[in-house]
Amino acid sequence: MKRQRGHTMIELMVSLGVLALIMSAAGPLLIDNARVNKSKQMAMAAQMEARNAMTMITNQIRSAGWDPRKIGFARLGLDPDPNGTDNYIQIFGDFNADNDLLDAGESITVRHNVNVIEWRTVADPNVPFVTIANNVTNDEDGNGTTEHMFTPNSIVNPSRVTVKITTRSAEPDPITRNFYRYTLSSDVILRDNL
Repeated sequence: MKRQRGHTMIELMVSLGVLALIMSAAGPLLIDNARVNKSKQMAMAAQMEARNAMTMITNQIRSAGWDPRKIGFARLGLDPDPNGTDNYIQIFGDFNADNDLLDAGESITVRHNVNVIEWRTVADPNVPFVTIANNVTNDEDGNGTTEHMFTPNSIVNPSRVTVKITTRSAEPDPITRNFYRYTLSSDVILRDNL
């Protein structure tokens, strides 16, 4: 009978040495790859937050002024102090043609409050705001000054509103150690009162 042999101690030591060399070379690559992956995920999250909020807000502003019964109301309510702590806009439309703006979705208030975008879809001020986007700084250049989210072309009778949203990553980028910022801007043309 043939006797079976295992590996010798020298073969095991050489194998372990080669494995250690491979792991020491591959380790930093894996760590760098994880940092790049996290950085890209943070950038995508900031972009997604801004795009989703922009879509929701611009769709509502485009519907402002729907007045099929000609009851006559303002399309928008503008923030009298856009430099205040919460920049807001109110959007009005009589979507069920019942001659009032009291139903859900007919009087929407959208505001930038601290680092979130919130909205309330009813006229009742006792109803709480709902957060629709987080990590919104509206500080495009990172200098600590918050820019306006809503800028109408006229205070008296606006026909266009520029919406600008700047989001920031929740934590600093693992590569650059800076926060990732993403700014999105859209000009919304208001409909004529219907």
